[in-house]
Amino acid sequence: MKNRNITGIVVAIIYCIVLFIFLTDSPSGEAPNNPRWIYLLLPLGAIAITSLFDYVIKFDFFRVKK
Repeated sequence: MKNRNITGIVVAIIYCIVLFIFLTDSPSGEAPNNPRWIYLLLPLGAIAITSLFDYVIKFDFFRVKK
């Protein structure tokens, strides 16, 4: 397994948690009324964030090279 960028993984997890809170937010007693495709933003956004940090930014805040 290659060295994954831990910063990208942490940011992707935070993104998923925040987006899940926004997607499931609805008035009390009602079900959330979102189109089905909007839930694809969770995995697609997480993949985009981790690949962005792995291949473009390439700086890891948790593994600082000395």
